[in-house]
Amino acid sequence: MSGKTAAIDRKGRRKRRKKIAEKKRLSGSNLPRKEAGNSCLKVMLFSHICGKRFITGAEKYLSLLAKEISRHTDCTLVVPEDGILMKEAEANGIKTVIEPFSILWSIYRPDGKLAPTETSVLGDGSLAMLIQLLQHRRPDIVIVNSCVNALPAMAAKSLGIPVVWMIMEKIHEHEAAPQSAQLINRYADLIVGVSNHSLALFREIAPDEKLMLLPPSSTVCESGLLPKFQANEEETKRFRFPDCKHLIGFISAGMQREKGLEHFLQMALMLCAKRQDLCFLCIASPAGDADYDRYCRSVVEQSEFRDRFRFLGFQPDLERMYRLMDVVVVPSLIDEGFGMIALEALLFGKKTVAYRSGGLEEVLTAAGQESMLVDKGDISGLAGKVQEGLQSQSAYVDVYRVARSFGIEAYRARLASFISRIGVLAAMAGLLKAAAHLRPLKPGRLYRGSQTPSVYLLQLGAKRPFSSPKAFRFCGFRLSDVVVVSERRLFAYPVGLEIRQDRLSLGRVIKRGRRKKPGKRSRKGNTVRRFKTRKKMRISV
Repeated sequence: MSGKTAAIDRKGRRKRRKKIAEKKRLSGSNLPRKEAGNSCLKVMLFSHICGKRFITGAEKYLSLLAKEISRHTDCTLVVPEDGILMKEAEANGIKTVIEPFSILWSIYRPDGKLAPTETSVLGDGSLAMLIQLLQHRRPDIVIVNSCVNALPAMAAKSLGIPVVWMIMEKIHEHEAAPQSAQLINRYADLIVGVSNHSLALFREIAPDEKLMLLPPSSTVCESGLLPKFQANEEETKRFRFPDCKHLIGFISAGMQREKGLEHFLQMALMLCAKRQDLCFLCIASPAGDADYDRYCRSVVEQSEFRDRFRFLGFQPDLERMYRLMDVVVVPSLIDEGFGMIALEALLFGKKTVAYRSGGLEEVLTAAGQESMLVDKGDISGLAGKVQEGLQSQSAYVDVYRVARSFGIEAYRARLASFISRIGVLAAMAGLLKAAAHLRPLKPGRLYRGSQTPSVYLLQLGAKRPFSSPKAFRFCGFRLSDVVVVSERRLFAYPVGLEIRQDRLSLGRVIKRGRRKKPGKRSRKGNTVRRFKTRKKMRISV
């Protein structure tokens, strides 16, 4: 070997050693590092819906929960679309994310086909974008509301994130109902019910230490300041009721048969035939069953008392509406999980008449208003209780008693225990993750999860995402360089700085070119140089 060739080889070895040393220095440890500000618990809440035209009781509950726990945790709300709930959360300073996903109605209305549905969801890629969102945000706890909100819980469980499942309703009675409860028990680390009725099915399946009761509240009596009950006469006159002395109200988020508007109207027509001083206000968003909406309006239009009825759509300021009413009727035909309308009416001191439907019975009994309960479907009983509430003092509402049971201070006292429990769940998950001894990933390589499309460069103990496919190609990488690993192994690493298509963000990324077989270029170069040298010699000769 000539001296010139040996010098070239030494120079090449020095370059390779320098490149390897630089790669090791920039890649850092192959173990995941801790994130800055890790002391604050990161909670991600998922809402099953986010209505644009109205807000449901379940959404109100989640809005209050997010507002209260955001004082103690780093809170993010995920909604399937933009809507009222999202705007409320942003107004309260809560981070929001829009991520569309589907819900499983067969949990709420069992049909015996839940098992194949679950298998399909786990295998058809429905969880991919939810898992990717969790990979990026890396929450310590995931909270899902409503029994139908299964996909976020399943995605979180696949990554080992503790799941708190808020049960807002009572699952319909069916021989397959235990399957719904078993699915929720399988994916939840803590099951929280808004009433004993909502938890009844789970008490037969889950251990007591896995269940928790956390009834909702309302901010109408926040800081112990109970609302004023006087209605503004000008507000009452704007409806132009004829000789209206008492206003009876019905409130629902949407036009649904289960909420019992038809029963309310039949009760109202019975009272109209007996009394001339009663008028009726129906507040419900037209969203829902349009045929049922038209039917209910036709019932009123065909009666001789139609001038005593007013239909209003969704009202963003329900507090004003409660002040106008003397009696609120909640004739729900299904067993409610709780009954937010009844609670809000009672907190405003309004006499409330309701069917004995699930959680409604719990609310009125705790408020001392059990005498205003009527058996489900008893329309004449509703009419009798409304008259009783208007004529006697027996239905007087003790607002302070209601506040002691369901006021904001009572809610915050229960919430302190809830926050403590989710903190324990997060700590236990951290210990289990440490004990799992997941094999660390090699630094400086490209990885993606087995169920998600995003590619990351592992560097300095963090996974760095690419801003776009162009940025990926700009760095000289190819899809064949990507290593597919389990989602849990990838989840162990925090998200680093995003790699964009500019030199500033590239920073410490080692730009790769297309690799060729070792020594090919040098051999070819030497051959060319030797050939050129011989040619010159022949010319000179």
